[in-house]
Amino acid sequence: MNVFIIPSWYPSKDNPHTGIFNKEQSVAMAEFNPDSNFAISTWGTHENDLLILGEDNFKNILKFLKYPSKKATARKLGGNITEYYTPAFTWTRKFLQGNMENIIKSNEKHLMAFQNEVGKADIIHAHSAHPGGWVAMLLAKKHAIPYVITEHMAPFPFRSFLGKGNTLDKYLARPFQCAAANVVVSPQQKQNLMKWGIPNLRYIPNLTDESFFYPKPKGSSNFVFLTLAVLEDRKGIIYLLKAFKSILTGYPSARLVIGGDGPQREIYQALASDLEIAANVQWLGTLSRQQAANEMQNCDAFVLPSFHENLPLVLLEASACGKPLIGTYCGGSESIINEKNGLVVEPGNVDALYGAMEDMYLNHQRYNAEEIRADFISKYSRPVVCKQIMDLYKQVIAQHKYTL
Repeated sequence: MNVFIIPSWYPSKDNPHTGIFNKEQSVAMAEFNPDSNFAISTWGTHENDLLILGEDNFKNILKFLKYPSKKATARKLGGNITEYYTPAFTWTRKFLQGNMENIIKSNEKHLMAFQNEVGKADIIHAHSAHPGGWVAMLLAKKHAIPYVITEHMAPFPFRSFLGKGNTLDKYLARPFQCAAANVVVSPQQKQNLMKWGIPNLRYIPNLTDESFFYPKPKGSSNFVFLTLAVLEDRKGIIYLLKAFKSILTGYPSARLVIGGDGPQREIYQALASDLEIAANVQWLGTLSRQQAANEMQNCDAFVLPSFHENLPLVLLEASACGKPLIGTYCGGSESIINEKNGLVVEPGNVDALYGAMEDMYLNHQRYNAEEIRADFISKYSRPVVCKQIMDLYKQVIAQHKYTL
């Protein structure tokens, strides 16, 4: 089987964690299906030099001047998977459709190169309906290849994709309508997309590398709450800081470790000082994957107080390390957390979050690391999820051949 993958978000030097799940899933699929061939088609979706913003006219000129120095590449990520890259600018859809014509050309160039190497592609897998799904739809029609979409947008839909009368913009609606299957990563996401009339929905969760995230003896003796997130409003960090202040009132040796960076970092650090908890809060900044795994292995509980999520990888990674979880009813966290691995509260509720954190602190022995990891392995490990994806590919390809 030959699989052509179009991720709408993909890691770059500027944003190494953006869309990392797309890359990791693709590499895992190649590893667990050695008789198939895989291609990842990228055009620099999250490279700062390729993002044209209306308010940055001087910087935009510099970006256009730098563009000729950017070269297309094709590199092997494994024996049966190739990552193709041809740079293309991205800008607002309000002007020349966001440079969609050139983005499509980059992807078609990659499709031709892939097919020249391994033969005709059997299926296209787009991650998110825009822009990847839109590109997949047009390439699928032109080259008679079926395609599927895995949607990752949260909250769905972004306001910029709403048209007149609170309807979906064509850039979302049409790719979904034409896809052979639309994959959702959580049951809650499936319910939401059903409300928008999106057809052919299939639930397949995201995966996490169980060989990289695993339990390890904890180093420190103090109780450590850990969160890893982009430091912005939708992640609920303000409420976490306020809840942690209440924790310190009764349990002054507790620590809160915050990994990640973002536009609100200085505001949150100032709030920690105002709350007089700064001495017990550690700010780690952006972490590598290895650093993230180390922090998860060295915490006592992982907390994610978000307002919107689909299926947050950080919760899967923490559970792979055998750690109990505290999450919120935010669209995906509640499908991961159960009575054996943690607690779920309403987002934005400081008292409820404090109550869950105190319960976790006092009753930590209630959670068994081996049971938490076993639950993760059965649902979200690479072999389990990769089989579900491959089974979907086979069904779609068989149906496509039947209808030809």
